Amino acid sequence: MKNLLVVLVLGVSCFSNTKFEKKSNSNFLKYELAYNALAKEENKLQPFLEEYNSDASSVKIIPWVFKLKKYSIYGNEYFKVKNSYQSNEILKLSKKYTNSKWRRDQDFRVLKPEEVRCFHGPLKYIYFSEIKNDSLRADILGNPLTEYLMTTGEHFLIIFKKDSITSVQKKISNFD
Repeated sequence: MKNLLVVLVLGVSCFSNTKFEKKSNSNFLKYELAYNALAKEENKLQPFLEEYNSDASSVKIIPWVFKLKKYSIYGNEYFKVKNSYQSNEILKLSKKYTNSKWRRDQDFRVLKPEEVRCFHGPLKYIYFSEIKNDSLRADILGNPLTEYLMTTGEHFLIIFKKDSITSVQKKISNFD
């Protein structure tokens, strides 16, 4: 009887771990799909990189998942560490898509076009929220072409059906 109970407990434990792993793999795929779709669009908007012979590039994934209270593209919520948690999925993606040429000692700042020549880092940063009801909010901050001290935020609400993106809604806002 005791052995049967141990086998039953182990079986339930293995089943719940498998279910968790499937959900984790599905979430990883969704975050990666969202990143690739958004980064591809961002890269199309940066033809000036060739002109300036710059190795600055793309969008860096912030390796935290943010818990947002207003889960829409219209909420103007700040991304603070206290509203976030670390996730192995996002950490793996961040490492996978970090360009080895990016210098780690350069903090993000708004760049003028002439500064791009000597900048070696990501041009924009992407913040992911939790996946809820097959949707994900992603926010991209930064604008290297601006000549004033304002940055642009792009807010996306990405809707999934199974493991593919069905729609992307976008809103742009400006921050001082």
